[in-house]
Amino acid sequence: MSFRRLFVEEEFKDLPWAAGGRLVPPTPPAAYGEFSAGDALVARHRGTFVRPCPATPRYNCCGLNIFHFGQGCSLGCSYCILSAYLGSEALVLFGNVDEGLAELEKSFEAILNWPAADAAAAADAAAALGTPAGPAADPAAAFGAAGRPPRPKPSFRFCTGEFADSLAVDRATGLSAKLIELFRRRPPFVLELKTKTAQVDHLLDLDHGGRTVLSFSVNAPDVCRREEALAAPLAERLAAAGRAARRGWPVGFHFDPLILHPGWARGYEETVRLIARAVPPESLAFVSLGCFRYLPELKRVMLRARPSSLFDAEFVRGGDGKMRYPRPARVRLYRHVLDALRGAAGPRTIIYLCMESGRVWRDVFGHDPGTAGLTDLFRRPSPNGGRDGATPD
Repeated sequence: MSFRRLFVEEEFKDLPWAAGGRLVPPTPPAAYGEFSAGDALVARHRGTFVRPCPATPRYNCCGLNIFHFGQGCSLGCSYCILSAYLGSEALVLFGNVDEGLAELEKSFEAILNWPAADAAAAADAAAALGTPAGPAADPAAAFGAAGRPPRPKPSFRFCTGEFADSLAVDRATGLSAKLIELFRRRPPFVLELKTKTAQVDHLLDLDHGGRTVLSFSVNAPDVCRREEALAAPLAERLAAAGRAARRGWPVGFHFDPLILHPGWARGYEETVRLIARAVPPESLAFVSLGCFRYLPELKRVMLRARPSSLFDAEFVRGGDGKMRYPRPARVRLYRHVLDALRGAAGPRTIIYLCMESGRVWRDVFGHDPGTAGLTDLFRRPSPNGGRDGATPD
């Protein structure tokens, strides 16, 4: 791994990929902010490794599960909220990630045993509150005593790229190879590895069994050049996607955030044209669309870190408290990119909106699947043997 400085908690000094780091005492998350951009820290994670996507209340969610192997990103995108949200610009990698792999396998069993496992957890919570739930055969009593409704039907999808790039340091850590093998052996579960790099070649010879999707965050060419300082150039990302597709890997793309900028319509058309040239429709598992959004309190932090003109557009506060483009502007963006994508997508490619309201779904697609419908959409057979499915009408 190449960093300006590498720090390693002493218990992880023997990890091959942590060799040569400066030893530090155990570091609580509150102290991560003491490290700087360009630093990496190998630390013990004391929380849960498997967690649901931090979905936006009142907006549709695809039900993605997160495998939390680390946090932070060194790719320097001007619109990124990670450093502002996390309070640190350093990359933190969890040295005890093997404990996370064991937790991941347990989560598989809980999902397969849903809703009984959820009812049992609710009964345990009720007992801790001093409100016994009654017979174990009565899930409704368990949920009521715990003071919460049953959780939605869980998803089979997992991703490592929510709080850090999935592949930026993967050549060193070797984590993705372990995950790919684990998911290959555990259908119906599906893994997504999400990146803004082109570093996929170390994975292409692995047997994924159709259970892993390699996905790439993309944008209009001008946005990639101007706002994504250290990410791989768009052409390199698409070339990597093409190499993966030719080797039989399902591929996905995330247009998130879509950004209003001079020439945005032509720019996004060009990116779709380049995708169609690189990846055949039958290899395209899914494409997500999401507009630029941010928490108001993070704007000052983001601008202090990376001055940008992104905030010069008109924004309104959404139902989740985030600042978003006005609804008509978002719908116009989505419709335009969707129209371009229809020529590049296959009949089983999912095209969906990330963190959007039912009303916007109806304006763009003509229907609102809701969170449950969107989650179920990903259970259908997909390119190259995966579980992803059909394009919404």
